Amino acid sequence: MNSFRYRPSKPAAVLGIVVGVGMLVFGITQFGNASGGGLAFLVFWCVMVVAITALNTWAAFSERGSLGTFVSDRDDAAPPGR
Repeated sequence: MNSFRYRPSKPAAVLGIVVGVGMLVFGITQFGNASGGGLAFLVFWCVMVVAITALNTWAAFSERGSLGTFVSDRDDAAPPGR
């Protein structure tokens, strides 16, 4: 059984980081004075954006930064380009 890791290109991961930071700034500036359910949404929004941005940062700058693993049950399967 072979397994292959998926890793986005560095430019795609960096774009994800930039978009994540933009979304975080947007969320804080637009929902910063919220109360009640709006505040709960702001907290959820910020936690999710930080998690996505951290994952993209790990994928962009880590040697082992893969976002997924594909497993083949065929022994003769090889990744494209090999």
